[in-house]
Amino acid sequence: MDSIIPVVMSALEDIDDGKSLRNVLRFYVNQYNLDREDESILYYYTHEIYRKLNWIDLFIKTSSSNFSLKKIRSDMRALLRIAAHMLKVNNKSVGEVVTILGPYYRPIEKMSFGSLLELIQTVTEANLYENREDLPSKYSLKYFTYTWIIRKFIKQWGEDFAEKVLQSFLESIPMYVRINTLKASFDEIAGNLTSYEVKYTPVDAIPNLIRIDETPVPIPRLDEFKEGKLVVQQKASALVSLVLNPQPGEEILDMCASPGGKTSHIVAQGGTAKNILAVDLNKERVKILTNRLKLLGAEKVKILSADARTLKASVKSTFDKILIDPPCSGSGTYSSRPDIKWRVKQRDLNWYIKLQSSLLNEASRLLEVDGNIVYSTCSVFEDENHEIISQFLKKNSNFSLILASPMIGLPSSLLDCKTQEFYPHLHETEGFFIAKMKKEGN
Repeated sequence: MDSIIPVVMSALEDIDDGKSLRNVLRFYVNQYNLDREDESILYYYTHEIYRKLNWIDLFIKTSSSNFSLKKIRSDMRALLRIAAHMLKVNNKSVGEVVTILGPYYRPIEKMSFGSLLELIQTVTEANLYENREDLPSKYSLKYFTYTWIIRKFIKQWGEDFAEKVLQSFLESIPMYVRINTLKASFDEIAGNLTSYEVKYTPVDAIPNLIRIDETPVPIPRLDEFKEGKLVVQQKASALVSLVLNPQPGEEILDMCASPGGKTSHIVAQGGTAKNILAVDLNKERVKILTNRLKLLGAEKVKILSADARTLKASVKSTFDKILIDPPCSGSGTYSSRPDIKWRVKQRDLNWYIKLQSSLLNEASRLLEVDGNIVYSTCSVFEDENHEIISQFLKKNSNFSLILASPMIGLPSSLLDCKTQEFYPHLHETEGFFIAKMKKEGN
């Protein structure tokens, strides 16, 4: 391509419009068949701008009262964010930024690009901290996060642990890849990765999961990935199927199954594909699920498009084991999905909590006596984890917590050390929560 800048601008516009950063990057890399250098630039600016979005936007907002950042053209909003990043993070001069980005600038309130950049350049970081006296407000800029999130973290853990978690979200976490034993053996894939000069470390606690330490080729570009022999899956996420512990012949329900990574892992772990029901709500997600399971060699899994909150009305059978990995705030994924922290507002949290509770209640009606429910989220908010489980157990005396083993995370003292939590700075994976419960009677 002559320039990657228009692609970066379009990607930022799409993310700003509510599309997932991961999906946007995947689309543009494939759409333009980007080479490694352009792909790296695209990944760098999208991740770093959304990692520091409130900080970058505040430089722009503080620099001029002539326009509202929200009301200008979306392409110019994207351009200004790139420009502010170049000035304040990359330490480029105004002249350098004008040379790189000037051809794509369209006048905002009749201001020249150079004069606008001069205004941004004159704003110091100290200016941003003016009138920010309390700790959460200061941390909001230091760790590029909404103040309400920081207040929740401090309330949950105290200042010291909260700051460690916030710091961890500014650092990259390792990539993990699961070898899909439905289509390939560990030895086969290990040999191929070695031939590609990929350096990796097996995760002892999770069979067939490896940490990618160094790779000259992006994993999604490998034929093994395209053929479904490799699945990119975080360590904590891959543990969920082991905690569920599927056995041949058991009837298993995956209530929120798309895109299908955990469903296929349940099959690979010993679940009988034709005895597994994978459910998701809308037709688009079910289409993704269907295609994904076919690629991963789990096409015999039964798939249903339905609202899992009212599943008993359409599913007459009961299940030995149920996995609930519900929609959540994604507050444990800020390292790899920085767009999430700006998309989910405080008012949205109640919606997620209500949904999660409804799914858990419906699962309790669909579970056989002596059966197990595994509940997991990629959230670190206690509202979505400990409190959901505690409230459920109070209302359902025929359920009890059992150890969510294998235990490789941090045992939660809030729930008798039977559930486990994951934090990036402690476990080299996304923030995560896993609980397991047993039904002891009706």
